[in-house]
Amino acid sequence: MSVGGDRALDERIEGLLLRALGVQVSGSSGDLIEAGLLDSLGLVELLFAIEQEFHLEVPLHGIEIDDFRSVERIAAFVARLQAGEATAA
Repeated sequence: MSVGGDRALDERIEGLLLRALGVQVSGSSGDLIEAGLLDSLGLVELLFAIEQEFHLEVPLHGIEIDDFRSVERIAAFVARLQAGEATAA
């Protein structure tokens, strides 16, 4: 389950990873970077996909690699953006 408890957001992130990167994940807590499923180019593509999917602007100064290690961490990052902890588009 997601850090924020939002399984629907986890599922949306899982779908985004599949559509944008062709990465199918099993579970929301597995480390995508350690497993070799997300590299630097994939991260850039994922950031763009997050901006498009959620109509957000991801501030580059607010990016921490640990925010992208798992589906649940990506979901928590998106939730923070949606809550206005960063600039929304």
